[in-house]
Amino acid sequence: MDSLRTLWPYLRLHRRQYMIGLVAVVIANSVNLLPFYFIRLTIDGVTGQADADPATPGITAARVGLYALGIVGAAATAGLFMLVMRRMIVVASRQTEYEIRRDIFGHLQTLDKPYYDRARTGDLMNRLTGDLGAVREMLGFGAWQIVNIVSGFATAFTVMFSLSWQLTLIVLALLPIIVGLLTYMARQINKRHTLVQEQNSLIAAKAQENFSGARVVKGYAIEDREIEDYRAMNLELLRRNIALIKVDGPLRSVMNLLLGIAFGLILLVGGRLILNGDGRFTLGMFTQFVGTLERLAFPMLMVGWITGITQRGLSSWQRLRELLDARPLIRDERRRVDPGVRTLRGEIEFDHVTMRYGDRTVLDDVSLHVPAGTFLGITGPTGSGKTVLGQLLTRSMDPTSGVVRVDGHDVRTISLRTLRDHISVVPQEPFLFSDTIANNIGFGLGNRELPEIPTGVSVVKTPPPPVVPQQPDMSRVREAARLAGLAGDVEDFPQGYETILGERGVTLSGGQRQRTAIARAIVRDPAILILDDSLSAVDTETERRILDGLREVAQGRTVLLIGHRISTLRHADHIVVLEEGRLAEQGSHDELLAAGGRYAELERLQRLASDLDTDDEPVRDPEAAATELETLPQEAVK
Repeated sequence: MDSLRTLWPYLRLHRRQYMIGLVAVVIANSVNLLPFYFIRLTIDGVTGQADADPATPGITAARVGLYALGIVGAAATAGLFMLVMRRMIVVASRQTEYEIRRDIFGHLQTLDKPYYDRARTGDLMNRLTGDLGAVREMLGFGAWQIVNIVSGFATAFTVMFSLSWQLTLIVLALLPIIVGLLTYMARQINKRHTLVQEQNSLIAAKAQENFSGARVVKGYAIEDREIEDYRAMNLELLRRNIALIKVDGPLRSVMNLLLGIAFGLILLVGGRLILNGDGRFTLGMFTQFVGTLERLAFPMLMVGWITGITQRGLSSWQRLRELLDARPLIRDERRRVDPGVRTLRGEIEFDHVTMRYGDRTVLDDVSLHVPAGTFLGITGPTGSGKTVLGQLLTRSMDPTSGVVRVDGHDVRTISLRTLRDHISVVPQEPFLFSDTIANNIGFGLGNRELPEIPTGVSVVKTPPPPVVPQQPDMSRVREAARLAGLAGDVEDFPQGYETILGERGVTLSGGQRQRTAIARAIVRDPAILILDDSLSAVDTETERRILDGLREVAQGRTVLLIGHRISTLRHADHIVVLEEGRLAEQGSHDELLAAGGRYAELERLQRLASDLDTDDEPVRDPEAAATELETLPQEAVK
């Protein structure tokens, strides 16, 4: 009942379709019983046990022809109403599937980073395909057959009672056995189907991870191990499916057995009523009773199947409800958000900000003011909290204590859409889409607010006009590619900016992927640009070209450049050094060198590492090289 209550917002949108379809099923089931009535009249007329029409004794060929036409007419009428039912109920189930999928996908877009850190992509995909398909089958074929069974039982038992209450009681005596058996089986099917779907999710996640990480798997030559793990997971799925079939499969056979027992008892009792009766129960009536029961056989056999479909659908709906019930930790609070804040200049302030993960302190009482238009460099050892500063600024997380402000506004009072529309982030591991280079660079352009469709609202009857993908402004795309040092590479591709990238941009090198992500961030013309170690995969010459472009881009906007290379940071207006979550040093490049602290030591070690590098290739990981130098004996360093 709880599942039906949560499904009602979708079902009520199509209640007219369902009502027409259900009425059509009832009419079709009633008309389907008329052929046996005409057969009864024919048999009784031929045998002389009862006249079809008391005023006209006997039966004629014309009357038999009339009965034959009645049978054909009944079949045609039943078929017509079954067609109406399919057009109503099956179409409604497909529309409901669309609406549920739309709402789940829309809801998943509102969930935040912590949720996706816990969720597995394969599991989400399985729920949006396998589980949603089970719900659609329940609302379509399942709903149709439930009404078909209920109306079929009602009309059939009404007719059978009118023919012989004794024979009808025999059939009714089997119903408690059927109900008890189905109740037990339904519970088992529900439990075992849930286990099957959970294993399907694990398998989907395993496959997705292997496909995405194919180069890592091959690079470590562990294909055999992954195949064995996948085989073990599939064997577990096989075991769970067999356990489900052990409960679901016998239902049909048991129903056949019970139906066979019913026919046997009816033959024994019905034969005696005909032979020993007073003519009130005729051979034609017996034939009609058996024919009506035969019509009831299919609904009785379908009870087990529909029970399984319904239980699988309800179980899958519960799994989908888990997605719809998930709530983001970071969201707009209506009472707190100031709707008047629509534009941002880029002034940033961290006011005594502390960030903890459980017992671990990532940032400890950090206070920092960054005027609008400042080119800020941020460095420090791995795990010192550099990336967390950017995540707090974009509200991927909220601080444990303290306040993060932009233009003097607490970021929690700025709507997430406004805040993130004015910030572009280039992560260390950029994500590219399987699309053209132009569309990847222009991904953030044309970000317009579409009309919101509330959960449970149907747009099938009056669908909105399709959203036509907007082609990015190529002049802006080319300019962003030039500033990111990517234009030359793109021009060498046979199809230029129309080159289709592989999944996650696999057809590009690591440096090209980073530069594409930088161009994607630049093209939006953001007020705040965050580069999170985004130059780690490029050589020194490319780094120089990108930095020249960034100095051009940085005019009039705030840039936060997180990195380890001193060659990258030295051009910043202001540099901060983090250690163990605290601000250890801050100042300009020259001021920090003169101070002789951690920054100066890092610069000395990187310069030494560069001098020791006799290869033509640049040092790819200066921090690792510096760490290695720190472990050398002092005499060796000298």
